[in-house]
Formats: sequence, structure tokens, C-alpha cells
Amino acid sequence: MRVPIVAPTVLLGGAGLGALVTVATLLPGPVGLAAAAGVLSWGVFLLWPWAVLPVGIIGGAVIGAVLSGGDVRGFIAVKVLLLAAGGAALAVRHWLRVERPARRTPADIGMVSLIGLTVVAATYGLAVGNGPEEVLVAAYQMATIPVYFFVATHTLTTARRILAAGILYVVLAATFTALSVTTPGRHGGLITLLAIPPLIWAAGRLRGGRRNGVLLLAGFFAVDVLLASYRGIWLAAALTLLIMLVRGGRAVRTGLAATAAAAVAVAAVLALQPGVRDRAGEIAKGLAQSAGYRGAESSVGLGVFADQPLVGAGLGQSTPDVYLSGFTLTDVGPVYHAFYVTVLANLGLVGLLFVLWPILRSIRVGLHAREGITLPFAALSCGFLAAAVFAAPTDGHWELGLLPALTLLTAEQQGAPLRRFAGVPLLRRPVHRTGVTA
Repeated sequence: MRVPIVAPTVLLGGAGLGALVTVATLLPGPVGLAAAAGVLSWGVFLLWPWAVLPVGIIGGAVIGAVLSGGDVRGFIAVKVLLLAAGGAALAVRHWLRVERPARRTPADIGMVSLIGLTVVAATYGLAVGNGPEEVLVAAYQMATIPVYFFVATHTLTTARRILAAGILYVVLAATFTALSVTTPGRHGGLITLLAIPPLIWAAGRLRGGRRNGVLLLAGFFAVDVLLASYRGIWLAAALTLLIMLVRGGRAVRTGLAATAAAAVAVAAVLALQPGVRDRAGEIAKGLAQSAGYRGAESSVGLGVFADQPLVGAGLGQSTPDVYLSGFTLTDVGPVYHAFYVTVLANLGLVGLLFVLWPILRSIRVGLHAREGITLPFAALSCGFLAAAVFAAPTDGHWELGLLPALTLLTAEQQGAPLRRFAGVPLLRRPVHRTGVTA
């Protein structure tokens, strides 16, 4: 399958390079850089489609921060641009007939239904007079979950691709964290937390130098999560590790213990850095900091839900001129600092059901594997579901789409690359309910 793509890729790559130079030259400032990054990403994804998610998640965070200047809309635009570049590359690969079909999972219908509900709710929101910009913001919050889910199922179609994407993600995450770990005031931990449970799983199975390297990375990432000074991330991490401890087998528990020891050792070394000590000093502030206006904001959203509990007030709903301490009068909604309040106010109980159904279904599959790679992803899904009670990031809970996809994809894959990497099958026992066999 690789031979037919060589000649077309050379032609398309040449055209892409020409387009890259053109957009970087003609378009002004950040716009030109963003367009050039999009074209360059398209060329990379054309050759290596499994790189869409690692580059989109970490590259989006880095490029978005540089180009947006702290503006949330610019940050989101960069992430959307990278995903769009990945979609365009996949379209070309399918046109050239060199791309594998997407993986089908038990959660596909649920995710498609969530997309349909988002479209219907957005139309309803516009019909009842909600602002177009607010409708777009709320629609993004809902749609980002199935979008990341289907990007994963369309790009990570084999065990080899899953492994390659995982390795690239860890390398990019380690580089990004090493450059920023000594920067005081940086709130983070999400990127590194996603990598820790799979590394724990691998550490329980590997031996020798590979095991030591995995432990070093996992310990380093664990320190970054602790230094995040973000209670939502701490909650997600604590629940994830607890589930792995309770549900995991002997190898998983061995990896947990070894990673904890590695984290202590890494923390002792990093404590010598002044920047790390400054970040550590902010942990107490993170614990003592109050929720501020978040509670009052959530109360407004729950009031909207109480008025229309079944289907909510439509995407983009907003309550104008609400008094919040520190803001005086402000418009509240459509996004709140609690994800479930956002869902209930905009989509009601129906929307909450549509959001949770595919996620919980994937968790049910993942928790069956006490020694399988699906367990870390299912545990992470549980952790972020709990953290979503108190958190609603401006770029959306995309991890609630990515993690269910990884759970189901790894449960269905029995490919040799993952077996050779860890030395054991992905699942110890059959899960007939999803068509998985050991």
C-alpha cells in the first residue's frame, strides 16, 4: 500500500511546499504563520496520518499560545486548523485509496447522535433568539467531544499506529514539559496526566533500560501534574490512580509503586531548580484559592436548567446583566465553569444523556481488562468525568472524546506491535459483548 502513494505524495508535497511559501509570504503576521503551519501540517499528516492527534494536541497548545497572544479564540482557531489539516490529509489519502477504513466501535452511534443533537440544539438556539456567537461557542463545547473521538478512530486504525502515536505524544509532551517546568505561574498538567497511566501500565511489564526510561518519564510527568496547582487536574489524577490500584492486576500495581518512587526521586532533583521551587510555592495558593464567582455562575446555569429541565434553553443561551462579585453586572453563559452545568443549561437532561452514553459505554469495556492497556484509558475517562463537575476548559473537554476512543480501539486491537512492546496481550480474557477476544 505504500508504493502507490509515493508519486502522488511527491507531487502533492511539492504543491504543498509552494503553497507554504506563498501563504507565509503574502499573508500578514500571525495569519500567515498560522496558514503556513496548516499547510505544513497537512503535508506531515499526508505521510503520517497517525500524527494528527499528538501534533494537534501538543502542537496546538504551543503554536496557539505563541500566535494567539493569550487570546482564547486564537488558541482554539489553531487547534481547529490542525484538525482540519488532518481531515484534509485523510481525504486525500482516501482519494488515493491508500488509507485504511475507520475503526468501528460500540460508541459510534452515540457519538454520531451527539453531533446530531448539537446541530438540532444550535438550530433551536438560533430560532429562540440566542446570539449566533454564543451558539457557536456552545456548539464547539459539545462538538469537540465527538470530533476528537472520530479523529482517533479514523487515524489510529492499527496497533502499529496507536503505538507510533503514543511514542510521538510522549516525546512531544516530554519536550514541552522540560521547557516549561521551571516557569512559575504556569497552570497545566493535562498533557502530562494523559501520558502517566499508560506509562505506568508499561512500567509494570518492561524490564531493564526501557523500564527505567519509562519510569523516569512517568515520574517527571507526575511532578508536573503536582505542580499544576489546578484542583481539577489533581482530582482527575487521584481518581485515575485509585481506579488503577483497585481494578488493576499485579503488573499494574507494580507499575504504580515504581512510578511513585520515581516521582519522589525526580522531585528531589527538580527541587534544586529555583523556578521549580517557585512553582511549588504556588501549590498552597491553589489549595487555598476559593472558587470565586464560579459558584454563583453555576447557580445561574442551574436556574436556567430548572426552568427547562428536559431540553435546556438551546445552545447559546445566556442570562444578561447578572451581578457577580468582582464583575458587577455581566452576562452569564452559555459556558459555565462546570461542564455538567453547561450541558444541562444548554441541552437539559436529554443532552446529558447523549454526552454520557458513549463515554460510559467505553468505560464499561475498559474496566474489564485488569491487565490490559484499556484500563489506563478507562480510568482516565473516569477521572476526567469527575473533574468535569468543577471544570469547563475554554477549549472544551476534548479528552472526553479522545479517551473513550483509545479505550475501545485498544480493546479491539490485538496487533503484534503492542504485544511486543509490553510482552503481553492487550486483554487477558474475552469481552464477548464488544466482539473482543483474548
